[in-house]
Amino acid sequence: MRVTRKILMLLAASGSLALMLGAFGFQYIGGLPPCAMCIWQRYPHVVAIVIGLIALRFGAPLLAWIGALA
Repeated sequence: MRVTRKILMLLAASGSLALMLGAFGFQYIGGLPPCAMCIWQRYPHVVAIVIGLIALRFGAPLLAWIGALA
């Protein structure tokens, strides 16, 4: 199987999505309130998810780099 740019973008976006789902799981299911730094760390992951989804939809290589920086 050849690893394409689209697969790498999907992997990066899904990795951030998995981390966000884990954080929400600990918060809402586990009952563990997040600290201030935990909240701050969520913003780049949300941005990476959104940028990754837009890049997957429109295929813009620049968005892939911006998502990687997030």
